[in-house]
Amino acid sequence: MVPRGFDFGQEGIRLQAMSEPFRHILVAYDGSSQARMALDRAIDMARTASSLLTILTVYQPPILWSTGLAVPMEPPGEVEKEALDKVLREAVQTAKERGVSDVRGELLQDHPAEAILHFADVEHADLVVMGSRGQSATSRLLLGSVSDAVLHHARVAVLVVRPPVPG
Repeated sequence: MVPRGFDFGQEGIRLQAMSEPFRHILVAYDGSSQARMALDRAIDMARTASSLLTILTVYQPPILWSTGLAVPMEPPGEVEKEALDKVLREAVQTAKERGVSDVRGELLQDHPAEAILHFADVEHADLVVMGSRGQSATSRLLLGSVSDAVLHHARVAVLVVRPPVPG
């Protein structure tokens, strides 16, 4: 089923009439300063258009390299997962406090670009909002390379929010 306002153009790209507001805005969020700017923009857009806002946080557990049979003391990525879950809950609360009535948060474990693209398709998001870079090693949500991959492979509109140019 194709959401209202969409049809499939060349190469299966979803097209949206310019007069139609975005109905489901997906924002990639990791708590970084650029992700916060993207969240602010997504909140404003969702509130204005009365859109569903989904805040998506993706984490990728660390890759363990070992030459022996050492067993990690706690599951890989568990501390990171808990920290990102808290960041996500705070972002959802911020959106609610700023007037977005239909907001949800999703925490996924996967490769960030693949997770964002898959989620946008499966959940019928019609706009992806993201910062140009994330927290890198802290959250492993590398929005520099992730934003590039999403821009090149998304079947929906993508808005990359950049920090203001010092002037």
